[in-house]
Amino acid sequence: MKLLFKIFLCFMLLLFSCPATRAAPKSLYHDLQVSLSLREKKISGLDRISLNPDQASSLLFYLSNKAHVTKVEVNGRSVAFTFEGGRLHVPLTLKKRAGQVSISIAYEGVFDDPVPESPLNTDNPGYGVTGVISKKGSFLAAGSGWYPEMPRSQSTYRIRVDAPKGVLAVTLGKCLGHATNNGRTLSTYESKHPVEGLPLSAARYVVQEKVEGHVKAATYFFPGTAHLAEAYLDATIRYITLYEKLFGPYPFDRFAVVENFFPTGYGFPSYTLLGSRVIRLPFIIDTSLGHEIAHCWWGNGVYVDYENGNWSEALTTYVADYLYKERASPEQALDYRLHILRKFSTLVTPERDSPLREFQSRYDPASQAIGYGKGAMVFHMLRQELGEDVFWGALRDIFREKLFQKTSWKDFQEVFERHCQCSLRRFFQQWLYQKGAPLFSLEQVHSSRSDNAWQVSGFLVQARSLYALQLTLSLESGRQRVTQKIRVSKRETPFQIISDGPPERLIVDPDFDSFRRLYPQELPPSINAIKASPSVLIAITKQAGSGAEEAAKTLALSLGLRRFQIVPEDQLDESAVRENDMVILGVPEKEELLSGLPPQVSVGKSGFALKGKTFSHPSAVFFGVFAHPMSGGRVMALFLPLSPGYAGQVARKVTHYGKYSYLIFSQGFNQVKGIWPISDSPLIHKWRQRDE
Repeated sequence: MKLLFKIFLCFMLLLFSCPATRAAPKSLYHDLQVSLSLREKKISGLDRISLNPDQASSLLFYLSNKAHVTKVEVNGRSVAFTFEGGRLHVPLTLKKRAGQVSISIAYEGVFDDPVPESPLNTDNPGYGVTGVISKKGSFLAAGSGWYPEMPRSQSTYRIRVDAPKGVLAVTLGKCLGHATNNGRTLSTYESKHPVEGLPLSAARYVVQEKVEGHVKAATYFFPGTAHLAEAYLDATIRYITLYEKLFGPYPFDRFAVVENFFPTGYGFPSYTLLGSRVIRLPFIIDTSLGHEIAHCWWGNGVYVDYENGNWSEALTTYVADYLYKERASPEQALDYRLHILRKFSTLVTPERDSPLREFQSRYDPASQAIGYGKGAMVFHMLRQELGEDVFWGALRDIFREKLFQKTSWKDFQEVFERHCQCSLRRFFQQWLYQKGAPLFSLEQVHSSRSDNAWQVSGFLVQARSLYALQLTLSLESGRQRVTQKIRVSKRETPFQIISDGPPERLIVDPDFDSFRRLYPQELPPSINAIKASPSVLIAITKQAGSGAEEAAKTLALSLGLRRFQIVPEDQLDESAVRENDMVILGVPEKEELLSGLPPQVSVGKSGFALKGKTFSHPSAVFFGVFAHPMSGGRVMALFLPLSPGYAGQVARKVTHYGKYSYLIFSQGFNQVKGIWPISDSPLIHKWRQRDE
């Protein structure tokens, strides 16, 4: 995920929005020297800023309200200034309003945000930490006010970070080296491309590097993680090589994978900042790492015009997370598209819905389903509509023409229209500005025989808002499969398909290539359904044992439940059971609570079985979601740890398996995961052996 400093930039826009405020200078350069005091959690800085004030009578900078400004000079002379509430006002005399001006600002400040040791919920990727300086490590987010920054500005930089011996600093741009003298280590960086804010990390890193041709990779890992460096270096070079072939030359000097001392997953220009636990996960190299490297082209290379919507997470998800599945196999790609549709249909309730054009950054599972998932499907449909050459050619042109420039959805539309020589106005209008998703159904399906062929006809009917898009129809007849693309735009669209044999099954959008809302019949009960619930009742059974209430609280916080109530099973109110989604912790005394369990599952007080396999070891834990047996449209979950010792540990992890219907853990590690099968849909018509 790309750096979320836009939150702070939006704050700055509000903070400084007034009629007297001029636009930020186009030519702005920071020569920044800072010193870190880990014991005092303090930064001391001197920022020499060069700019053209464009006749402004005063200059306005943002600096943290935790900071103390000690001196300000204009062209080498001290001037009076005011600093209040994060606003630093520097007056300019009439003589100094024209031409290049040099501003020197000396300051110091304490940054000590609390850092989560073991966070339960991951909806906020930075956990609210904007600035912290400590012996474990330091992280200063762009926009947090750790150096003087003009609102709405893009700047070039040279920065020198002085820190205790062995503490290396990392920021964006070209690394000019780390040097140690007199018990202090100096790290120097330079950015010749204008950026919208500078992040900074520092810790006692072990640095390893690898170069293949012109491609450079580096890792900044803690000593305990350094053995993983080689795998990350090889993968980094592999990803950069892939994206250079797809989009064009890598736009930075190198890419670094940097370890953070608390959980993060940030992508910055030229490096990514990943928490220690994240780096150790074996699948990160094959998933998140490539996503962050792709951001060097999209979001950190070609900038996002946030005022007009964030397209970068959608495109990066498509050319990273999805593309890896597509390259692995068609089946994995189809499963990923289906996962996107199921996640949106489950998590994005009407009150949580918003147009894609309004997406800025993810702040909960629903916003992620829109900005990442729906957005990725928009690019997929565009590729299906325009073809391979047009799609990838347009992206190469956008990268070449818009590198280091703010770019909007409108810019993407114009370049794609230029390549396809067609209007895409309705395509972008409906997918960016309309909330929700289309909903289709098959109606009045008939088949008739003519000579040696069969003709199938019917209507595709749209409910709710109307969309114009291309859908695939698949008619199965024995071993034959006939596919036909049909363009829909009205409430009802007729169709006809011819097959050689008697029809057996007709499916609309069999490969889930179109973004659409799924019907309840197409949505197997899943953990995401619990996460999206407006109200959850957690019932603790007598069998759950000691510590069950604490495990229930952990589960609720981990899932990010908006409203929940924890009650003992013997105090359950029948109306409350019917009016809420539920989680049952332990085997209930009331057997009717588990009457909705799928036939693949059986439970007892000493163990459980799934698909005929029995689990009875004390470390085994089952978590499964199924249809609520007493309330249609709701779900119920069974959380069954066979011993209390593993309940809390598993409760923290369940949230990461949102798309699944059931999970089995052993000794705290996931061993089995799956989704209940779905066989029916309003977009599937089946013929009995001879019903027509």
